[in-house]
Amino acid sequence: MAPGQKLYPRATVKKIVKAQSKCNLSKNVDVMIFLDYVLFMQTLVKEAAIDSKQAGERGISAKSVKKVTADTLSKFKG
Repeated sequence: MAPGQKLYPRATVKKIVKAQSKCNLSKNVDVMIFLDYVLFMQTLVKEAAIDSKQAGERGISAKSVKKVTADTLSKFKG
């Protein structure tokens, strides 16, 4: 993370999630959301790298990311 860059305050994240889900939230739900997001992004990049290597590309392209997005999302659906 770049120096000087600020994140959303934890209370703001909780308000946004609570408004969208209309459920009661636990104390550290914002941390769990962040960790799940990081895990999702890590998996997406790993799968896209595998797909791009199989396609003979030098790096990860938008095409390979789009190709694996649906499968990765289905793994993280709760």
